Amino acid sequence: MLRVGRVGRYCVLFFVLFGAMSACENKDACKAVPECKQQGKCTVGPSGACVVGSEQDCRDSEACKLFGKCTVVEGACVAQTDEDCKKSANCQNLGTCSVYQGTCVDLTKSFHVECTQSCLKEGKCVLQNGKCVALSRQHCGGTSDAKPESESPCAKIGACTPQDGGCVASRDEDCATSRVCKMQAQCTAKDGACVATEEGCSKSIACSADGRCGIKDGQCAAVSSAACRKSSRCQLEGACSLSAKDNKCIAASSADCGASAVCKNAKRCQAQDGACVAGGGQAVDNSPPPDAYTPPPPRKGIF
Repeated sequence: MLRVGRVGRYCVLFFVLFGAMSACENKDACKAVPECKQQGKCTVGPSGACVVGSEQDCRDSEACKLFGKCTVVEGACVAQTDEDCKKSANCQNLGTCSVYQGTCVDLTKSFHVECTQSCLKEGKCVLQNGKCVALSRQHCGGTSDAKPESESPCAKIGACTPQDGGCVASRDEDCATSRVCKMQAQCTAKDGACVATEEGCSKSIACSADGRCGIKDGQCAAVSSAACRKSSRCQLEGACSLSAKDNKCIAASSADCGASAVCKNAKRCQAQDGACVAGGGQAVDNSPPPDAYTPPPPRKGIF
């Protein structure tokens, strides 16, 4: 049984109505089919099927007006320029105003595979003008979820706001929930970064653990030997004196090392290059090797 397609039916109809003038010979035959209005398939192809035959076919279609697909590529209407996307209805209604791989998309909600590495480390998750950039809080957080990924700039350093293609810290609230606040007391947003305050440093882990109870260049720093002596590192590692050059606590003398845990437990009682070491620069281990034979003590008495 002969099957007659949509265009074929128009051919028969035109033949019945107009006799010798067949719709198969009429270049406008496809303009009456729905695919012309919807997808730009307005031209009769060599096989008699309706195809996209010109740029104008695309530009007159709903695909162009609604979705920005205004350019013909390999027989289909696709989005090729940001300008076409911006003129589309979906740009106004859904924010899909930028072109990406033949489709209009909302770049602020997109994550491009080409930017996987920079997305995780820097929040630069989408291609724009040939380079990976950050355009939204979702990018800086490394996810479309409300809670940022643990290795994202937002979670690590409070840089949750997109600016000039990168991520910056713009709110104290973002700094307060970041890892750099919890570990380094850098909990206040200033000039695009989370910075520490003197009060914050004095109450921080950085102070109690490392003696970094003061502030320098927006970060907690060691500013006195008194603070170093109160720190855990002084008790454990002998880091009890201030190095003014580096603003950190170091083992400056054998006296620093003498009262430390590393001296008592590992015989590292001598200060060298800011750390406690054993005599000759190496730690001494006086315990016998695991397979060594230990002779019994001599017995006293008459045998």
